[in-house]
Amino acid sequence: MKKILIIILSIALIAGCTNNPAEIPDNDVQEAIDEAQETNDETQDTDDETKDTKEPVIAPDFELASMDGSVIKLSETRDKNVILNFWYTGCVFCVTEMPDLQKLQETYPDDLLLLAINVGESKEVIEDFMDENNLSFIVLQDEDMLVAYDYGIRSFPTTIAINKKGEVVGGYIGMLTYEQMEQLYGLFE
Repeated sequence: MKKILIIILSIALIAGCTNNPAEIPDNDVQEAIDEAQETNDETQDTDDETKDTKEPVIAPDFELASMDGSVIKLSETRDKNVILNFWYTGCVFCVTEMPDLQKLQETYPDDLLLLAINVGESKEVIEDFMDENNLSFIVLQDEDMLVAYDYGIRSFPTTIAINKKGEVVGGYIGMLTYEQMEQLYGLFE
């Protein structure tokens, strides 16, 4: 019985928190994240001309309600660098990285706006989770999952860095360590 349980848990950890990729279209944001992750994973030489000729990907605009009832529109946050984190409470990896996201927001309060976009859950579930874990960053509710769909989110968590110009400068699919969050923040400079 223990062996079966270990095998099931191993498969769950390997698979991560994913949804059905056949339902999510490919798009520019997802391609930019994939390219950024490949660049971070590989050590490759690139010349400055190649970097400069690449067309920037503008993050799709959205309006979502926060837990306090205010509405946040992405295009109105251009005074700060933004990190979007798509997550839900049933995702073990999402939950594990939450304290580090809180720490990142507290480390860069003047220059960084962390928007944790909860996908598919009710306000009550999110509020209970935030209270239980003593988290205070901004959580936006994407209960109908339309923003996650627009961004081509296939796995949770997915984290996207957007500079003050509204351009996607990087991202990660999967759980981040605090060091990886710092690297993602470093892309803003």
